[in-house]
Amino acid sequence: MTAAQADFAQALYDNFPDPVVFADVDHIILSVNAATLKQFGCAAKDIVGSSVQALYVSDRDFERARRQSLKALADKRFAEGIYRYRRLDETVFTARLRVTAVTNGAGEKTGFVGIVHDISDYLELDRERKKAGEILNTALQVIPEGFVIFDKDERILAFNDAYRRICGPAGPKIQVGMSAEEVMIAVYEAGHYTLAPFGSPQAEAWMKTRMQDFRNPKGDAQVFPYGDGSWLRVEDLKTPDGNTVGLRIDVTALKQAELALDRQRLDYYTLLQNIPDFICRISTDLTYTFVNERYAQFVGCTADELIGQSLLDFVVEKDRERLARVLKNLSIEEPIAAREQYWQMADDSDFWIFWSNTAIFSGSNLVEYISVGRDVTQLKLQQQRIAQQSAELQRKNDALNQFTGTVSHDLKAPLRHMSMFSEMIDEDVASGNLDELPVYASHLRQSARRMDQLIDSLLDYAQIADEIGTWQTVSMAEVVSDAILNLDSFIREAEASIDVSALPQLKGDPELLKRLCQNLIGNAIKYRRDDVKPVIRIYADTNVDTVRIYFEDNGIGVDPRFSRKIFDVFQRLHRDRSIYQGTGIGLALAKRIAESHSGSIELDTTFSHGARFVVTLPKLEQPGEKREAFGKLR
Repeated sequence: MTAAQADFAQALYDNFPDPVVFADVDHIILSVNAATLKQFGCAAKDIVGSSVQALYVSDRDFERARRQSLKALADKRFAEGIYRYRRLDETVFTARLRVTAVTNGAGEKTGFVGIVHDISDYLELDRERKKAGEILNTALQVIPEGFVIFDKDERILAFNDAYRRICGPAGPKIQVGMSAEEVMIAVYEAGHYTLAPFGSPQAEAWMKTRMQDFRNPKGDAQVFPYGDGSWLRVEDLKTPDGNTVGLRIDVTALKQAELALDRQRLDYYTLLQNIPDFICRISTDLTYTFVNERYAQFVGCTADELIGQSLLDFVVEKDRERLARVLKNLSIEEPIAAREQYWQMADDSDFWIFWSNTAIFSGSNLVEYISVGRDVTQLKLQQQRIAQQSAELQRKNDALNQFTGTVSHDLKAPLRHMSMFSEMIDEDVASGNLDELPVYASHLRQSARRMDQLIDSLLDYAQIADEIGTWQTVSMAEVVSDAILNLDSFIREAEASIDVSALPQLKGDPELLKRLCQNLIGNAIKYRRDDVKPVIRIYADTNVDTVRIYFEDNGIGVDPRFSRKIFDVFQRLHRDRSIYQGTGIGLALAKRIAESHSGSIELDTTFSHGARFVVTLPKLEQPGEKREAFGKLR
């Protein structure tokens, strides 16, 4: 817009197709346009300030033209005549002169405007001149931008109605001949300069700056507030003859849109900086162009340090090729790729991020990538808790089914015996036959003891927590040593030998783990061969996440068909309690303790020289074994 308006202003004055001469009432040349300089073959300094008489071939031509111009001034109209003129190189041409009187707003006569036309092809040139004159006069009044011309003395030569309107309350005072400073003071006193309120301390300095900009225009536009909430664009242009052409444009709508856009940008920036997500923008060559503070903190750098750096420099080495390939494969049809990423932090806490990488296209051209990471740790932990609760619910349902079977069978069996022998005692007492009473009473006591043992076993099973409330570091070597000490008399009686290899440390409850080991060692001694001394080996191995502890014996073994059933409550493979005593709850208790430690227990069905039980428990991570934490992405 600025270039077009400047060109238009230049065309109105310098590039008018015919020579235009501004002269005062004494016929002294004030200004000429470029066509004049071209027509007369001279420079502005050669004629500006001189009498117009120097342009004529003879004094007679000048005198006729002078009389015509004075008459036009007196009549306040224009005059026309044909005269001969002399160029600087002494060549002569004949032209039609149209002289127009110029008066200021007060009606004072200030000079003349002369338009010189070469009479070659006179009729066509006359039509062009009239058309150009109409365009000049019409355009000045219809264009919405304020237009004003100041002479070299900074006084108004011409202006349009839009300029007067832009001057606001001072508009009616604006007239031809006013100086630029007088115009500025009038607008200032009308309170139209928002940045220099009337009577304010800063007004003088602001107006001084404005006058300096007017007198020494740099070619760039200035925008400042004026009037009641409006914005004005001011452009001043010096012409070769020293005049100043000014454009005053109301850019309120444009400025309001710019301010609204700035507010939106600020809101957008504030949102990006305060949102909990990790956000970055990446160029097509995979360098950072923007990161929010959350992302910068996540990486461990400042936002300024990351801008211009390569994304792949902040990705763990094993994932660089994969990430570059994922971004490269994004397309207009499939512009988004997402994945979850896991870290274990230095404090052993879990950290999950859901990354979404989006390719931005303009038409078919890739513009940039936008990567957004969201902390989904709580969601993942909740999912894990739900999974654990589901598994625990399943275990509890299984346990409930076992309890139901136990109550319906194992607990009722001694009750049936007690009921049967009680009825037999009652019948013998009624018949007077007391010989068998001691036998019946003995059976009653045995059934009662059996019932008591079953109830105690159920209480033991029920009192083992499903989850460990307080975890601590446990030395399995010490746990096994304590279990062996508790079984000392049993071990001596059976003449058993126990070989214990190096065992690791774990996280868990030492008392429950001792109970687990004690049950497995006790079972290995209990189910021994008659003619073979028990030999028990306890050893362990580890992998990435778990520890396996083996309890191996040379006893009678377990039929692989019953490898799962033996861990149910009250499940006994040997019914003769006189040989193998117990309630059949030991392995069920061991299983429940292992599961309460997020582990498991199973029978190794491949071992054929006795029984080998394998307890699998989570590994206790040692220093230096942490997974990669903050600092590298993806």
